[in-house]
Amino acid sequence: MFVARGLTPVQVASTLIAWSVIGIALQIPAGALADRWSRRGVLAVGQGVRVVGFLIWLLWPTYPGFLIGMMLWGIKSAMTNGIFEALLYDELAALDQRESYARLVGRSAAVGYAAVFAASISAAWSVSFGYPAVILASTVASAAAGIAAMALPHAQNALLIRRTAAPQQTRQAALFAISHPVIPWIIGLAAISMAIGGGLDGFWPIYASGTGLSLSNVALFSSAISLGQIAANVIAHRLRTAPEWGFYLLLLGIGALLLLATGIYRPWTLIIVALVPGLFKIIDVNFDARLQNLIESNSRATIGSLKTFAGQVAMTGFLASFGALAQGTSYRMAFMACGLALVMIGLVFLIARRRFHQPEMT
Repeated sequence: MFVARGLTPVQVASTLIAWSVIGIALQIPAGALADRWSRRGVLAVGQGVRVVGFLIWLLWPTYPGFLIGMMLWGIKSAMTNGIFEALLYDELAALDQRESYARLVGRSAAVGYAAVFAASISAAWSVSFGYPAVILASTVASAAAGIAAMALPHAQNALLIRRTAAPQQTRQAALFAISHPVIPWIIGLAAISMAIGGGLDGFWPIYASGTGLSLSNVALFSSAISLGQIAANVIAHRLRTAPEWGFYLLLLGIGALLLLATGIYRPWTLIIVALVPGLFKIIDVNFDARLQNLIESNSRATIGSLKTFAGQVAMTGFLASFGALAQGTSYRMAFMACGLALVMIGLVFLIARRRFHQPEMT
């Protein structure tokens, strides 16, 4: 949609950077607010903000309108990422079901991607009515999500948890995370996965169109990505006891797949590329579960937001670099650079963890 409205690669990247910068600025305050006030309330307000953003896209489909809409989406992201996970973990803890967290957070994400899959399939048909029809459907979906957030049931024991989030408590949570022997490594790899995996989500349709696919087939490719993400989220918990180095190898393998597919860059190589977003989700689910097991309830949303904050900072740098490289060379070269970077990052993590002999994350 952005490309069809005449946005350049740098402008497309700048809208995503604006989304990321807003998320960076508000991520930790949103987590602290959720710990102090209401996690359900923060989730619902975030969805309301995104409704406004979609309406701006509908009424003002230009670069400034898209930019403002993405900034509002950034507010929504700050009020969602890390907060939903904190709510889910504490509700399970109140029911003495902590071990179910990885399975359930993966399944909840799978349901979300199933909805994305359905939307992508319908987009192959509904795009013929124009982008406004798709934006209206997105507006309705966001409003329904806000209502659903407030309707989530409580585990009664979870209501008894005392939550405070004064600035001093926020600093203490940050110091705890930084000084912990394992948490920085969890946040580090989770941030890389979020930055590159999440950052590329906005560019996969452009990748597909670069191989020569029609607009309808690009929508079908997006649905294939969603299927992979659904499957990955459903099975991710089965790797909850996998050794830490295995995930570093997985990151390296993701980079190798992207290099292979982009080096050939034919429509059939999209079969390979469709696997990449799902593999990122396997890392996301398992590292989030390992983080939740290491933190206390009264700072759960705050530290979860700290993880997302680190990811958003890294994503901002990634998007700026990707947009500049794509404009200076081509989108294909930018994707190849991503693949190479992932291979190198995986190697760095493998070597660094072995050198420092830190405790294994569980």
